Amino acid sequence: MRTSDDSETAPDLPRPEGTTMATPAPAPVPTSMEVQITGIRKHSVECVSEQDDGAMCGARSSCWDNPMQANAWIRAHAGEKGHTKFVKLMEESVNAFSKSAGRPK
Repeated sequence: MRTSDDSETAPDLPRPEGTTMATPAPAPVPTSMEVQITGIRKHSVECVSEQDDGAMCGARSSCWDNPMQANAWIRAHAGEKGHTKFVKLMEESVNAFSKSAGRPK
């Protein structure tokens, strides 16, 4: 191969024996990570009131589908023990999966 000037030649790039020029791989398809709820929310309560001995109560309620039952447990525990500090806990089962985001334009 010659360049526009007859006195120069194009550089000869070395290539390992037996190799051919490969076609470029297709560009990867963009993806996004999705989160899907797979279950029903569960509500529970933990008492974090400090007791007379300085230790945290730590009593935990059952787990319910309805947050109103957690509120009823708080009222009952507060009435029985006189405790006033609680943490409401909500648990929700989810799955994460990769989803195609489509081709860029």
